[in-house]
Order: sequence, then structure tokens, then C-alpha cells
Amino acid sequence: MIDDKQLTAWLATIFVSLAVIFLVFPVPGFGGTGIGHLVGIVGSLLMLMTLIYPYRKRILDKKGRKNPLNPHIYYGIVGPTLVVVHSGHKFASTIGVVVFLGMLLVVLSGIVGRFLFKKVNRSVREQKKEIDTLHDLFRQRKTAISREDLERYLAGQVLYEKDEAETDAPAGEVVYRKCRELQEIAHAIAEGEQAVKTFSTVKTVFTRWILIHIYLSVFLFAMLLVHILSTFYYGFRWL
Repeated sequence: MIDDKQLTAWLATIFVSLAVIFLVFPVPGFGGTGIGHLVGIVGSLLMLMTLIYPYRKRILDKKGRKNPLNPHIYYGIVGPTLVVVHSGHKFASTIGVVVFLGMLLVVLSGIVGRFLFKKVNRSVREQKKEIDTLHDLFRQRKTAISREDLERYLAGQVLYEKDEAETDAPAGEVVYRKCRELQEIAHAIAEGEQAVKTFSTVKTVFTRWILIHIYLSVFLFAMLLVHILSTFYYGFRWL
């Protein structure tokens, strides 16, 4: 069974493929037919339905499971796909071309933001989980080492005392291994925290990317409204 991630990938692939196909093999007469207008209307309505998600999130303050993102993504890909079919890459109308280019930017920015932002979020969660595990391990290992031995190890002193529990190896060697392991755990924690900091910075960048996606969407819907009004003003060719 296809999961949400695979379905999104398939829809995105279909959208990009159709955009390329119609660019190479345009069908300029289709958009003015009855079916062509119908396809365009359905596509525009689906694109308008993408506004449900930001409305519920920004106005109704519904987030997470109360406001799933997947329908927004599906509407945002299927709708523009139908608009691509409707346009047939006819470049006769300036407004139509602007709408088409704006739609491409909105969809592509949404696809890129979706996959990369999700990947960054997953990386942050995994890093934080690993750091918590390392912290627990650090506390456990630290109890097996005295503060004096640890200070001597960090100072670079050799540990020679005998260890009654491990007669096969000098106590200094045993303590040295424990101190070195503790030091390696501490280094791993520091590296993990640095990675989380880096991912958080990237996440901030993608938050600004989402703002670009929103601004492009506002521009797109403004141009789409102009396109629809101009179509009504000049009349449908198929009437």
C-alpha cells in the first residue's frame, strides 16, 4: 500500500512530468474548449482548497493532528496539475503566463520545503534522542570513576594503583580505559549538541523559506483572480 510520502512523491513527479511534456509538446487549443475550461475550474477550486490548512492553523489555531498537512499537499499538487493540463502551455495571454509561472514557483517551493523541512525535523529529533541516551550513559559511567582518578587522567598523569577486582590488568590501565570511555562519551555529546544547533539554524532558514512560499501563494491567487475576471470579461471562446 502506498503511504503518504510515496503518494506525495508520485503526485509531484506527475506534476513536473506534465509541465515538461506540455512545454515540449504544447496543446494550445485545449484550454479554450469546454473540457479545457472545466479542467481549469476544477484545478483552481482545488488550489483554493489549499487555503483551508493555513486558515485552520493561523485563524482557528488548530495544529498537529487537528489540522493535518497532507490534504494541503494533495490539493496543492493535484490542483496545479489540472491547471497545467488546462493551459496546454499556451503563451497567448500574459496574465495566464504569469499565473502559470507563479504556480510553478509555489508548487516547487512547497515540495522543496516539505521534504527538506521534514528531513531537518527528523534529524533534530534523532539527534536529541541520541544525546539523551548519551547523557544517561555518561552518568552511569561517571559513577564508576572517582573524581581524583578523573582529575589525574585529565591532567595526563599515569595511574599505577592495583585493582583488586581485575588482577589481570594494572589498576591504572583499567581506570585509564574507563576515563577514556567517559571522555569519548563527553565528546560525542558535544558533537551531538553542535549538530542540533546546526540543524536548528537550518530549520530557521526553512521557516523563512515557508514565508517565501506564502508570499508566492498570495501573488499566485491574486494573479489567478485577475485571470478569471479577464476570462469572464472577454468571454469564453467555447460559448
